[in-house]
Amino acid sequence: MNIPLRYFVLSLVLVATPVLTWQTVYRPTNLAVENVASEIRTRTKQLSNFSEVNAQYRQMQHAIDQLAIASNVAISKIPAQHKAEQWLGEASIAAEKSGLTVRSVTITGKRTDSDLGVLPVNMEVNGSFAGVYALLQRFERMERIIPISRLDIRKGKGATVDATLVLHLLFTEDGGSK
Repeated sequence: MNIPLRYFVLSLVLVATPVLTWQTVYRPTNLAVENVASEIRTRTKQLSNFSEVNAQYRQMQHAIDQLAIASNVAISKIPAQHKAEQWLGEASIAAEKSGLTVRSVTITGKRTDSDLGVLPVNMEVNGSFAGVYALLQRFERMERIIPISRLDIRKGKGATVDATLVLHLLFTEDGGSK
C-alpha cells in the first residue's frame, strides 16, 4: 500500500494548520486575555480599598485642621512681652485663692528658646495637696500658656505639703515672628 504523496501532504496540512494556528494565534491571544483579566482583578481589588483610603484621608485632614486650630489658639495665648510683674501678681492671687501660702517667687533669668522668649519662674508654696492641685488647674485656665517644667511636692508639717514649681513664661519679644 503505497499512499500517494499528495494525500500524505494533504493530511499533513490538515493536521498542521490547526496546530500551527493554535500555536501562533490562539495561544498568545489567550495568554494576553489572561494577563488582562489578572490586571483587572488586581485593579478592582485596589479600587475596593479606595473608599477606605479616602475615609482615612478625610480623617487625617480633619485631624490636621484640628491641630492647626489648636496651634493658633496656643499661639494666641503667648503674649508679645513677658509681663512678668502682672503675671506674678495673678499667680500670687491664684495661690491664695487655692488656700496656699506663697513662700517665695523668683525669676531665674531670661533666655530665648527657638523663636520664643522664656522667663523661668521658681515659685514655692505651702498648703494642702488639694490646694496645689487647684493652683495647677488655675494656671491651666489662665489666658496665657504657662508650661510647668518641674514640680516637686514634699510632705510638710502635719497635713501640709511644700511644693516648688518651675514655670516658664513664654513670650515673643526678642523672638520675632510669633
